[in-house]
Amino acid sequence: MSIRQLDSNADEPRLQTDLEDGRTVDVEITGSPSNKKRIDVCVEGGPRWVFAVEDRTAGLIELHGEGYTDEIPTWLEPMLQRIGLEGIEA
Repeated sequence: MSIRQLDSNADEPRLQTDLEDGRTVDVEITGSPSNKKRIDVCVEGGPRWVFAVEDRTAGLIELHGEGYTDEIPTWLEPMLQRIGLEGIEA
């Protein structure tokens, strides 16, 4: 799974990758090291997740709305580790 950086600045990167089934995953990172970062992950035509990052660990924020889920697929944690996080705390 390769991760591409889209047009963005270094402090708030926007990334994109493709799943084996051909769907695209968009990842948007907002915030700064001194402020808790937020990571939004959205699968094309599929579910969404929002994480708060503290101490290089992504904690799932449970949101109740269309498209949001708390079920974490097996590909998500390795993808977040590839961008420098230690893992997910659900």
